Amino acid sequence: MTDAESGFTLIELLVYMSFAVVVLVIIGGMLISSVGIERDVRSTTEATDLGQLISRSVQVGVRNASQVSLQNSDGAQLLVVRTAGRGATVVWSCQAWFYTSDSGGSLYTKRTTPASHIAAPVSADLDSWIKLGVGVSTTGAAVFAGVNDRITVALNLAAGAQDDVVVNTTVTPRTLATVGAPCL
Repeated sequence: MTDAESGFTLIELLVYMSFAVVVLVIIGGMLISSVGIERDVRSTTEATDLGQLISRSVQVGVRNASQVSLQNSDGAQLLVVRTAGRGATVVWSCQAWFYTSDSGGSLYTKRTTPASHIAAPVSADLDSWIKLGVGVSTTGAAVFAGVNDRITVALNLAAGAQDDVVVNTTVTPRTLATVGAPCL
C-alpha cells in the first residue's frame, strides 16, 4: 500500500462521526438550557426593576407629601399626595398612583402642576396616566394600605414562568397637613 492509498477506514470514520454527534448533542443541550435560564433571569430582573421603580416612585411622593389620601373601590385603589415644589415661590403639585386589578393588574401614576384635583380614572381616562407596569397583583387585601402616619406598598409582580417578585415597603411622610384642597 502506498501513501496515496492511506487514509481512514470506514470503521474509524463511523467512530469519529459518532463521537462528534455526542459532543454536538451535549453542546446543543447546554445552549438550549442556557437560553432558558437567560429568559428566566431576564423576566425576574424586569419584574424586580419594575418593583423598584414603583416602590421608589411611591416612596419619594409620600415622603415629601404634605397630605396623603387613600381611596379603595371595587378592586381599584387611588393613592393621592400633595407636595410642594422647590423654588423662590412654593408651587404645589398633586401626584397619584392608581391600581386596578383589571387585565391582570396594572399600576398607573399621574402628576399635576400646579396642584389640581386628581380623581380615580375610568377606562377612557387612563390614556392621560403613565402606566408604570402590568402583571401587578396584591399580596394581601390591597396594594396600598394605611393613611396619614404611614403608607405600606405590598404587591406581587409577574415574572414569567418564575415565582412572582414580592415587593413590600413602608414609607412615612415627613409632615402632614389637615387641608385637603386642591388634590383631593
